[in-house]
Amino acid sequence: MNTSNPAGLKASVPSEDLAHQLEVLRADVSKLMSTVSDDVSEGLGQAGRQIRRTGRDAQASATNAVLENPLTALGIAVGVGLLLGLVTRKS
Repeated sequence: MNTSNPAGLKASVPSEDLAHQLEVLRADVSKLMSTVSDDVSEGLGQAGRQIRRTGRDAQASATNAVLENPLTALGIAVGVGLLLGLVTRKS
């Protein structure tokens, strides 16, 4: 079997070559971090827009439900108010 000595292999690599490889590696990591940062920023922006859109849709839906059924909305509001009043009174 052919077994090589890893220490002997490391000793045969010139230090200039290692320094160059380290610089290339640093540049690659820097590019990768920049790309990941851009992707995360873009994803967060899209998530924020989606949350705002969903909030506006929910608000519009609630407003339309109240406008279409004002007595039902009033009854629900009175019922929720009574329940909250009872819960806070017993606490």
